Amino acid sequence: MTTATYCAQHPNTETELRCGRCDKLICARCLVFTPGGTRCRDCAQLRRPVMYELAPKHYVLAIATSAVLAVALGLAGALVLSFVRAFGFFALIVAALVGAGAGGLMAEAITRVTRSKRGVPMQAIAAAGLVGAWVVRLMLYGGFEAARGDLIGIFAAAVAIAAAWQRLR
Repeated sequence: MTTATYCAQHPNTETELRCGRCDKLICARCLVFTPGGTRCRDCAQLRRPVMYELAPKHYVLAIATSAVLAVALGLAGALVLSFVRAFGFFALIVAALVGAGAGGLMAEAITRVTRSKRGVPMQAIAAAGLVGAWVVRLMLYGGFEAARGDLIGIFAAAVAIAAAWQRLR
């Protein structure tokens, strides 16, 4: 006659499963698959990947980089996008290319300065920097009154934010 064995965390659940490291009884809900075999939650040592662990210095570096790059990208956007405005549909294609390049540049700069840190905070900082670049461009282009007619700039900023957001996932 065999005795019933129960999970250490869930005493009402019968199980025959054991942790591969500490040999504690675990049920299917407690089971964690690792490269070294099945483990209990304590032995699996679940933690976030290092690229998502952010210290205050990473925020400071990312914000400073985003602010500096916002000014540079705003100046570049004022120069490039003001010339292509008269080209109609071709201007949207150029805006998409410029936006993708600006978003990629912002994401790459933040990635390098923070040593490959990623996640929602880095995505938000990059997006804020790109909105800042659009604002700098508007100030050089004619102030906030020009925002209503700035379809090209808004489109470029949206593409830039999407590109940076994707790269910093």
